[in-house]
Amino acid sequence: MERELWILGVAVAGPVIGSALGVAFPPGRRITGDMLSFAAGAMLAISFLELLPESLAKCGIKGVTAGLAVGLLTMAALESLLPHRPQGERREELERTSILMILGIFLHNLPEGMAIASASAMEDPRALTTIAFAIAVHNIPEGICTSAPYYQATGRRLRAFLLSSTTALPMLGGYILGKTLLRGLSPYAMGILMASVAGLMIHISCGELLPAALSEEGKGHPIRPMVWLAAGILFVMALAG
Repeated sequence: MERELWILGVAVAGPVIGSALGVAFPPGRRITGDMLSFAAGAMLAISFLELLPESLAKCGIKGVTAGLAVGLLTMAALESLLPHRPQGERREELERTSILMILGIFLHNLPEGMAIASASAMEDPRALTTIAFAIAVHNIPEGICTSAPYYQATGRRLRAFLLSSTTALPMLGGYILGKTLLRGLSPYAMGILMASVAGLMIHISCGELLPAALSEEGKGHPIRPMVWLAAGILFVMALAG
């Protein structure tokens, strides 16, 4: 149990370390665009390569379709509650995009805590260490990608760090749920939940992150954001492999 909690702490440290780096060494405008593209690629890869295949195995195509619809509609409703993106106002646009990205990462990290709880029951003790390390490694760039744009938009270093670091909390919640409440949740319901999270992340990636990345690029060639989008996808694929 002690080793299990120590490894959970390692995984939770990923977003906090990334958030600290993002506000300690804030990037320039083009680098911010690169990070947004990278985050979009990572989110899309997580959705299509991890969440949706597992969801399909648990609840079938009808469940996946229902879950995706719930996620997309929920994200559309949440967007309507945020200030609409002002044309030409970079700071307001960046702040809005950052908040939505933090929300997406926040929801995505819940299953990661559950994964640690599930791995603790495996016979191979290396499985738990491997999963926790993979989670921590890919959460560091996610922390940078969430804290740096928010800090650039608001100029509030501490607030950006704290807000971005909250994405670590769902891992603790997911771990507790995985150990207790979700043991009684049916695989079908879990599949719909995972598809819903995928829908949220797809909407954020395509509707917010990529347009914001292209805006940060300015008059530069759009090939640069696409390269970083591909880098985000390959990063997740490398960790999964």
